[in-house]
Amino acid sequence: MSFLNAALLYGLVPLVTVPVIIHLLNRRFPKLFAFSSIKNIRETVAQRSKLFKWRHWILALLRTAFLVLLLLAFLKPTIEKFGSAAEAKGSRHVLLLFDHSLSMEYKGEGVSCRQRGVAEAEKVLNTLGPDDLVNVMLVGQNPSTCFIEFSRSQVEAKRFIDNLRPGLTRADFNQANATAARLISQKTSRPEIYYISDFQRKNWANVDFTSLPPNARLFFVDVSARTKDNHGVLGATINQSQVLAGDTVLVEVSVGNFSEKPLQEQVTVVVDNRAKFEKEVFVSPWSVGKVTLPVAPGAPGLHLCEVRLPADGLEQDDRFCLAIPVLEKEEVLIISDDPKPDKDAVYFLKMALNPYENQQGSLLPRHITSAEVSASQLASAKKIFLTKAGPLSDAACGAVAKFLFSGGGVIYFLDGKADAENLQKMEKVMGVGTMPLKLGQRRGVENVGTGAQQIIKGDFKSKYLKLFRGSMRQDLGLLEFYDFYNASSTGAGTVLLTYADETPAMASLGHGLGTMLLVNFSVSEFSSNLARQKIFPAWIQEMVKTISSEEPPPTSYVIGQSIQSEVWRADLKENNFKGPSGNSVELKRELAGERYGISFIPDELGFYTLRPGRLAASFGINSSPDESDLRQVDKQLLPDSIKEGQQAHFVGGQEDYENLILGRPVFHYFIFAGLLFLLMELGFQLLIKRVAT
Repeated sequence: MSFLNAALLYGLVPLVTVPVIIHLLNRRFPKLFAFSSIKNIRETVAQRSKLFKWRHWILALLRTAFLVLLLLAFLKPTIEKFGSAAEAKGSRHVLLLFDHSLSMEYKGEGVSCRQRGVAEAEKVLNTLGPDDLVNVMLVGQNPSTCFIEFSRSQVEAKRFIDNLRPGLTRADFNQANATAARLISQKTSRPEIYYISDFQRKNWANVDFTSLPPNARLFFVDVSARTKDNHGVLGATINQSQVLAGDTVLVEVSVGNFSEKPLQEQVTVVVDNRAKFEKEVFVSPWSVGKVTLPVAPGAPGLHLCEVRLPADGLEQDDRFCLAIPVLEKEEVLIISDDPKPDKDAVYFLKMALNPYENQQGSLLPRHITSAEVSASQLASAKKIFLTKAGPLSDAACGAVAKFLFSGGGVIYFLDGKADAENLQKMEKVMGVGTMPLKLGQRRGVENVGTGAQQIIKGDFKSKYLKLFRGSMRQDLGLLEFYDFYNASSTGAGTVLLTYADETPAMASLGHGLGTMLLVNFSVSEFSSNLARQKIFPAWIQEMVKTISSEEPPPTSYVIGQSIQSEVWRADLKENNFKGPSGNSVELKRELAGERYGISFIPDELGFYTLRPGRLAASFGINSSPDESDLRQVDKQLLPDSIKEGQQAHFVGGQEDYENLILGRPVFHYFIFAGLLFLLMELGFQLLIKRVAT
């Protein structure tokens, strides 16, 4: 125990001797007794008792104890709390680590956690004296400080906290602790570090305090809301690598429900602030659900797509932005020597690729014969279908191999008489042992005595078989095949589908940047029932989309990460790169021919756009999905995670901040004890009076 007014001790100690002096003076006063009265005789007998003889000493002790307690109360006694040291001399070094992550923007009971944190930080600053030093650090993805080092400018520190903008990134407390360790020198006496945070568990899961000096006193200030229910859009992706004009894409939206109640809300997708698509989503408590919405982006160009949920306490994660680039229609080349191209396999492929009138779809099929195959014919296409193909020349096989090596996609239906010979020629060009299948005799309808073949197993994790995952696999069981090759696997490439008799039905191989699919069946109506199934056009179009080797640019980004891209040099003639708020953005640029390589770090949520009269580039910036789960880390474990020698406590409120400096005041207990001794004296006086009578 320590005393705040210890300097008064020597002046007040003589007052303790007053009861003793009074006692000694009372002993010299004469006492007169009237023996003629029986009453006086009784009083004289009572005064001869031991209690009556010791009454002066007892009263002196009670009064002395009262004065001692009163003296101690004037000295303002305190007991240690939160590692306080009232006798410590010198100025304080206070470092405030303010959580500046997105979760601090959650509004519970109408006030955000950040606003509560500002109020608590000001309470800490109000306890500082004129000689005390302070610094404030914002803990975001990259920590920043108010001052370069500790400063006595407490007014500026308050202004820095009052002007805080909403935090939008994650909080990296390990990096903040490393920065704090550099700020606190070894000569700093008992530095105080205050962590003002909502202690969201993703930010606090693996915080390391070992970099801090052992003499540091750590104080955790919890400013979280009592209710932490939240939902948010955690992500949104499209189901294909490239989108063509006229396509309808599937936008898969991930919705998180971080509450004890089920979530049933309307998900809205808005394209270019015009077209709107809606679908209801149901998500169980404390889980993530997915919903898929068909969206038609529109004409060629760049389109801004925004996914929305009804707003809640954390509005920033109820919106997700992504940019969808739409390309011109794509030409698909069909190589076939089918004698009836308007009635059989070629016709079915054309209708599957573009089933719309006047070829309104995004894929434009074009038919040529095997004899027409050349490098110039393949130059305008990125995808090739071969069905009922005739013999290919060595030059044609070389052109197809080069097309494949450069990143093209080839889907080869093995339903022609010259397919075995064609594959051997391609293998010579591509390299020995590259073909995944070795073809034998072709089995036709006339020599199949056991009925149609069906597919019995497959590699359904492959991206080419996405349509048959889960319950959709039953559609594969409806397919029947009559004509196919007796084939065996060579071990090269990957076998994707297999017939019931173990004959490979579909295989893939990679050559250079491209991919080839070997399909051991035909779409002809006399060779299979594939063209009569509803799944047929969807499967053909899925093959075209997934066989592309081109990696599309990201459609969305997370705030705080460095974004790098390329734009045309002519588009950056003026400073027309704008952020979501409409302000110009400073770019780092590097000239590369007619294009600029640009990079920047976004600090706002929404769309960053480049508009030189048209929308030339766009970047959708979103919050980190880790910030949507507002549940707290187990706070009881935080003090246990510090290293030996450090002190850590949870504090909050003006009283705690004052107590951790000087200790907890206990003078009122001494006053209560002094009053108790006065009551004891009064009771003793009544007892003496009763004994005397």
